[in-house]
Amino acid sequence: MKDVHGEAIFDFYKGDHSVVLKTYNSYGEPEEMPVEVFFRDHQDFTDLENLAITSCEGEILDVGAGAGAHALFMQAFEMDATALENSPGCIETLRHSGMEKIVEEDFFAHQGKYDTLLFLMNGLGLAGKLDGLPYFFKHCEKLLNKGGQLILDSSDISYLYEDGLEKPEHYFGEIQYQYEYKGKKGDWFDWLYVDQELLIKETESLGLKTEILLTDEFDQYLAKITGF
Repeated sequence: MKDVHGEAIFDFYKGDHSVVLKTYNSYGEPEEMPVEVFFRDHQDFTDLENLAITSCEGEILDVGAGAGAHALFMQAFEMDATALENSPGCIETLRHSGMEKIVEEDFFAHQGKYDTLLFLMNGLGLAGKLDGLPYFFKHCEKLLNKGGQLILDSSDISYLYEDGLEKPEHYFGEIQYQYEYKGKKGDWFDWLYVDQELLIKETESLGLKTEILLTDEFDQYLAKITGF
């Protein structure tokens, strides 16, 4: 895949704060993603992010670490954090930022053992589609030590359809995105948002337990999944 978002992130890191990352989606008009969100200081973390980090235990894998805002913060506080990314631009940003433990690999190809897998900025989206959740959780199980946990956030995006936008025939949380930067478009990719009730149902069917740790005013929630 073209590393469109990674290029934008690395350019921003190098000082070009005029970076504009355009995002196309399957449900509405294109939007501009503020690249600075990947470089937030810990003082700008939300309550959800702070709770997610304090809920991490043992050896931690920050999946889809991006520019490393969360991983670098954990490293600074001597938490045993590894940043996983498959974006060359994000990898360069992580290296230049001083991240010590970096894995450049696709999540589903990675092998290792951890106590906590951390998925922030809707990292559950990596499952792609609803029917991808069993495979997603199965791979998580392979990466976890016995008794390990997932800390992840997602959102109920049913609000998108409250003003007359027609719901798709498939599950409404199945979205497609495409990035554009400096006139270059990346590949379309699937991304999944799962409402709380459905996540609990899906994980229970796999013999896992989901605990909702926090829900904010935007219907975004933080969950801890155990039973591995």
